[in-house]
Amino acid sequence: MKTIKFKYLYGLVSLFLVLFYACKDDLSSLDTNKLPNVIVDTVGNSKLTVFQFDKLTLDPKVNLETINDRTFKYEWTINIEPSSTEYIVIGNQKKLDYQVSFVPTSIDRPHQLVLKITDEKSGIEYIQDWPLQIRNGIGEGIVVVETYDNTNTDISHIMSPLVTPDFNLDKIRYKIYSSVNGAPISGLVNSMVYTKLRSNNVLLAGTNNNLLSIKTLDYSAGDQRENLFYAPQSSYSTGFLGKVVQNDIYVSEGKIYSNWLEISKFGLPNANNYTIPNIIAINSRYDYPNIVLNFYSEDKGHFAYQSSFASFGDRTMRPVPSSAGVFNPNQVPNKKNIAASVNNQGDFLHLLKDKTTNKYGLWILSAGGYDSENWVITPSNPKKYVDLSNAPEIDQATQFAFLDNQQTFFYATKTKIYAVIYAATNPSFGLRYTAAANEEITSLKMYYQADYPLVSRDFFSKNGKQLILGTYNGTEGKVHVLPIINEGVGTIDQANIKTYTGFGKILFTTTQL
Repeated sequence: MKTIKFKYLYGLVSLFLVLFYACKDDLSSLDTNKLPNVIVDTVGNSKLTVFQFDKLTLDPKVNLETINDRTFKYEWTINIEPSSTEYIVIGNQKKLDYQVSFVPTSIDRPHQLVLKITDEKSGIEYIQDWPLQIRNGIGEGIVVVETYDNTNTDISHIMSPLVTPDFNLDKIRYKIYSSVNGAPISGLVNSMVYTKLRSNNVLLAGTNNNLLSIKTLDYSAGDQRENLFYAPQSSYSTGFLGKVVQNDIYVSEGKIYSNWLEISKFGLPNANNYTIPNIIAINSRYDYPNIVLNFYSEDKGHFAYQSSFASFGDRTMRPVPSSAGVFNPNQVPNKKNIAASVNNQGDFLHLLKDKTTNKYGLWILSAGGYDSENWVITPSNPKKYVDLSNAPEIDQATQFAFLDNQQTFFYATKTKIYAVIYAATNPSFGLRYTAAANEEITSLKMYYQADYPLVSRDFFSKNGKQLILGTYNGTEGKVHVLPIINEGVGTIDQANIKTYTGFGKILFTTTQL
């Protein structure tokens, strides 16, 4: 038995030696025709990381032993997805300088970056590769909603110490939506809110014929239109988007929808006998206010309210009862909605214009209460009326921004920003800002973080203390951060205004986390 095994093993070894020498190339010429030695030094950059939308710059140390005047060419490639075998060329120089727009990757699924160095005389290729992790380069900051053709919408993004906590750089990323998705959003976006759609943080955005989501992880397009609803709708025209605790709010063609998109979709519109305007006031405080919705009904000529959006709450819409106080909220005929807001006391503020006299006024209603004895919500009461007949150029105003912790609001014409101080019996007015020559004001918003006041936490110190202004000169849009000083009077700190340039025509701005 041992003899048989030995003979079998000897036969295999003999066969291997025969095959080896039969296949061995004649390399004797290498003594006179040496191949160059190419070494890529990866010390310090064996693993690469880059933020999405940043430039990946890499200039590796390459040791080339040049023999007989050999020349080399370079080619950088990257696979189009982690684990993919399909690669695209991203550079043809030794130094790589590449704008990264791929979506962020997980740590365990990086892209593969490949450098191929080719000896042009021999055709021999030397290959070095690196794992490349792409990190989310878009964090908390300002979302700039803009257009470059007055037909479609793109989105840029600003991160700055002024709008991004614990961040010490100014980082602007332009046209990121079209960069990621290959084209801008069709139509002009008129409303946007930062929220959560199932497992994704998104910007929910609306146009006059669409409702869509944008994943803030990488700004790729998410669900839209019928995919956001349990059943297809006859129209996806967007009039208002907002958020309260555990409910996202959508107004379309006089109907209001509410559902918690983190765990659900939009269902049927809330049943009521009102035509819901696109300008409404919602109380989004984290502590479940007694009244979440208050609005002025133009067709009925009175104020109305709703206690809850929750399916287990009271979702009936009711008129605010008549009152003999500072005004009768049940009899406010012939007005037009201009703007609405809620202050940090839960009071509802409505800026209305008389359709006949064109007179402006501010109607303020209280937050409402709760009767614990009878277990019922007590509706809002009229709290204050502010006559704005003497407000300069308010009839030319197109933008409005309210402070929630002061009795002050701002309005902007095409070239000026005015402050209205209404703490006293008679309001006072003051010019606070004039746009530069040839610039037109296109947007104005008070800065608040995206989850303010939906949660209870320590918020950024800049909340409610700066205006975000958009201007346009016909070719370029600019975003200006205007610090507000002198509490109660809305003074703008002109010396410390920060301006960011290079945008399209700014439709409006919002915030994201």
